[in-house]
Amino acid sequence: MTTIYEVAARAGVSLSTVSRVLNGKASVNAAMADKVKQAASELHYTPSQKARSLASKYSHAIGVVLPNKNMLFSSHLLFSFEHILRQYQKHCVVAFSHDTLESENEAIEFLLSQGCDGVFVATIASTTKHLQDKKHKVVALSKSELKSGVTGFSASIFEVAAHAFTQLNNLGHNDIALISDNSELISHTNEISPALKSALSRLSATGSASFRPELSVYVGSKDADDPLLDLLARDAAFSAVICTSDALVKLIVSSAKELGMKLPHDLSIIAAHAPDSPLKTSEITLSHSISTMAYSTLDIAKVAASYCLSTFYEQATDESTSKSALPTSTSPIFLDYGSTASFT
Repeated sequence: MTTIYEVAARAGVSLSTVSRVLNGKASVNAAMADKVKQAASELHYTPSQKARSLASKYSHAIGVVLPNKNMLFSSHLLFSFEHILRQYQKHCVVAFSHDTLESENEAIEFLLSQGCDGVFVATIASTTKHLQDKKHKVVALSKSELKSGVTGFSASIFEVAAHAFTQLNNLGHNDIALISDNSELISHTNEISPALKSALSRLSATGSASFRPELSVYVGSKDADDPLLDLLARDAAFSAVICTSDALVKLIVSSAKELGMKLPHDLSIIAAHAPDSPLKTSEITLSHSISTMAYSTLDIAKVAASYCLSTFYEQATDESTSKSALPTSTSPIFLDYGSTASFT
């Protein structure tokens, strides 16, 4: 096995220079760094993880706690997060929360006890208060605003719905309906949640744009009445609809066609996906392609990596770890598949 001494001899530099280059320090000039990297490559040198840990106060391992409610989302997020961390000579140790707060806390404690430098947790809770006692060792992905001084960022269904509303509003739609099976967005009495109102207020230029109560429909079960017919029966004009699940999208498209509507001329539709759904389109299950507003798991992973590196490692603020300019925030992405039209 090639040693650091052999790399130093091949490059014609000191051991300390090799160490600084291989550990990503910015204090070595570019020409010297290239010389060391070339020597390491020619000798097929692989740094010893144990040696790195002994030489510093870090294990270079980041714990990851993921929910197993949506394994597709978790696997997509983990793949991207792990790939990014490898670029910074860090690796992941994974545990699952089993979708209970008790299990989530146990997973965090276990990963920290195993020597992880910190833990990234995609929390299942609607708050981060339960992470307060670990706030210096945890970076959280929250479904709502972060509380109790916990480091991290949020990616919420409220932001997705608000961005979908803004997208339609920019196309000239003022009468926009919201159809959802998510009681966090709309109550059983069709009232818009305060969190959604807050998200809309942040995005609105005037601060007053919002869904009207008469254009909000909560669908509590599969046996519920047709939500599009429900809206039409209320005798309130609307030109666009936001649906928060593929099942609702399919129902609305089918109902609209049965009523003789021409999409999107008569009705614009956007599918708004929750943060724990990988970015996708509804065209797989529909004959009519539907434009989608959702978070990109890659973008979430980039922001998570940025927070973890800057929170858990002192050297993360130097030039070597900021070279790829990882983002510190993320917003939903709009995929336009032609199911929206300007309102004139």
